[in-house]
Amino acid sequence: MSLREEIQADIAEAFNEDLADAVHSFTCERITKSNWDPKTETYLETKESYTGRGVLFGSYSQYEILTLGVLATDKKATVLQNEVSMPPMIDDEWITEQGKYRVIHIKQDPTGTIWKCQLRKV
Repeated sequence: MSLREEIQADIAEAFNEDLADAVHSFTCERITKSNWDPKTETYLETKESYTGRGVLFGSYSQYEILTLGVLATDKKATVLQNEVSMPPMIDDEWITEQGKYRVIHIKQDPTGTIWKCQLRKV
């Protein structure tokens, strides 16, 4: 087992046990627009869906809010890459049990095992 797989297994175990009450699932339906036709002013719309789970509703520190321009109401999500059926993208809207959130920023950890996403209530 590679180091990356080991880390993902350890985090998944924590999601199932120690962090189980903080782990939430989400779904997303991404709509991609392409093939713009200026004559008819239409485009081709493609819908893709994905699901995942993670620690979704963490808070940002006062430092991040004051210096980085993060809104006080934004939430932090930590999501295992191997538990999301498609990579999240900025402007995706996640449907959770606490409502709809838009992905504002995405950052990958150095080992390529998790995504940290900034979520904003829609």
